[in-house]
Amino acid sequence: ARFMSQLEESLEQDGVILYAYVLMDNHYHLLVETPRANVSRFMQRLNTAYGMYFRYKHQSPGHILQGRFGGKLVSGDDYMLALTRYLHLNPVKTKEMQKRGAEERAAFLEAYPWSSYKGYVAKRQEEAFVDYRWRKLVGGAEHSRYRRYVHGGIARNDAELLEALERSEYAIGDEEFVARV
Repeated sequence: ARFMSQLEESLEQDGVILYAYVLMDNHYHLLVETPRANVSRFMQRLNTAYGMYFRYKHQSPGHILQGRFGGKLVSGDDYMLALTRYLHLNPVKTKEMQKRGAEERAAFLEAYPWSSYKGYVAKRQEEAFVDYRWRKLVGGAEHSRYRRYVHGGIARNDAELLEALERSEYAIGDEEFVARV
């Protein structure tokens, strides 16, 4: 809850647009746009604020977050949409969850509280600090269509996206975009 509060504050202070997020036990993913080209400042603010809080709260000296953040430029609606699904599926792609059946993983995903997924599939659960425009690529305001799209990735991996993620450490997109970056 504290991380979410600091995320919302950092988004506002740095003018960053958040499209999707997921918080896991040992890491987090954010899909953001930085109109001010200030992703480093935004990440520094967020990670420092949370790290200081965590160290104080738990009397734990040293680093809380490991290393510098990883970030890639993204181009193309198909890649943006696939990335939202990839982020939202993180909670059900762990080793522990892979031991469970698809129906149980789907139920876990629907109940997972630390993700923008719930706002993508239920209008009443949208969060004011998340921009849901990428949901429109799979059916506009039809939340059930996005749910079906995400659930389709529970039992299998998105090979095309995984290949795009491996293609470059700097960019995700078609070959021309990746070569330019």
